[in-house]
Amino acid sequence: MTTLDAAGLRAPLGVRAFLGLLGVSALAFTVALMLSDRAPGVTQQLFGDFAERLSDRLDASSTVDTARLPDNDAIVHIGLWGVATLLVALTVWRWWGLVLCGAAVFVASVFVEIGQGRYSTTRSVESSDIMANAAGVAAGTLVAAACMLLWAAVSAGVQMVRARRP
Repeated sequence: MTTLDAAGLRAPLGVRAFLGLLGVSALAFTVALMLSDRAPGVTQQLFGDFAERLSDRLDASSTVDTARLPDNDAIVHIGLWGVATLLVALTVWRWWGLVLCGAAVFVASVFVEIGQGRYSTTRSVESSDIMANAAGVAAGTLVAAACMLLWAAVSAGVQMVRARRP
């Protein structure tokens, strides 16, 4: 058992369960958004008007001069997959879980990307999107590792202070 896995150095089960719920929601939202042109009705049912407003913002070419838009949507891929990875990894809150969650989320992102090419009429498989997904997963994994280390350090400090009290 590593120091981080010792009792008291992990977030409580309730916190991890809440993070798990957020993580599953983030993954579902990301998949729905990535396949959104194929399932607008489902996206609308799941997320209501929010989905339509977000889609309008993402498809800004109808309201903004396209010369001002970025050439690709890498930042969206990095952000979405990074947040999903962070939440899922913090749910498991183990070092082996960090690696496993990162790999699983990346594989899921590749399947979603392939699904875009197969099930979408307006999206295609792009290697740059897969690379952005990988960057997001890596960023989420690193932030999760930092959170785990910070939690462990603070918990260890609190335990030391409590041990010194008479």
